[in-house]
Amino acid sequence: MLAELENLIQLQQADREIQRLEEEIAALPRRVAAIEEKLAGTKAAVEKARATIKADEANRRKLESQIQDHQQKISKYRDQSLEVKTNEQYRALMHEISFAEQDIRKLEDKILEGMLEVELNEKTLKSAEAELKEETAEIEKEKEEARRVTTRDQQELATLQSRRDALRSGIGADTLRHYDRVAKLRRYALAEARDHKCVACQVMLRPQMYNDVRTNQQILICDSCQRILYYIPPAEPEPAATATAPTQTAQAS
Repeated sequence: MLAELENLIQLQQADREIQRLEEEIAALPRRVAAIEEKLAGTKAAVEKARATIKADEANRRKLESQIQDHQQKISKYRDQSLEVKTNEQYRALMHEISFAEQDIRKLEDKILEGMLEVELNEKTLKSAEAELKEETAEIEKEKEEARRVTTRDQQELATLQSRRDALRSGIGADTLRHYDRVAKLRRYALAEARDHKCVACQVMLRPQMYNDVRTNQQILICDSCQRILYYIPPAEPEPAATATAPTQTAQAS
């Protein structure tokens, strides 16, 4: 194979691996950011559950304070009932006591409902805290893995970039310019010729062109997609194993 063509093939392999590594390195921070975003949502759920429980407790204290106010009113009305002079005044005080007792029952019902809400919110908080703990451990694991993979990829990238520079130095300037231009337009600049076609664009090659490509001794370009063509000879079939027939010895009877 022409040395320049071999360098081109190896250069394309290096360039594609470099692209893969660069994409992987760029993707790792995005993956960690997505996990951190999910973690932020779980943290918000924990804080919301805590705030709800705190609000429920504050509301319960408010209701208990209102009950105490009504109880004090009832006590005051009972004291006043001992001093009234008429039945009308007594009945009025009894009505006030009855209204206060009804309000107390309503407040007690609200407290009971609030207690049920607190119980539910505490379960929600416990679940959110467990999820937060699990996700925090997961993100630390992901960050450590991202650091490890990034370090590995950067080392491989540095090696490949050095190899790419060495390969480019073994390719003619005109050929290199063509390679760079086609790679920029079509992502890769070389294509295999197989079955009389360019594998990349599937356009048939002229018979003479295909025969010339098969020698791998020239820099030949596909007329359709402008990629540099090369040929991979088919693998030689493995020789079939020779079967040895067993010898049969005739025995006289």
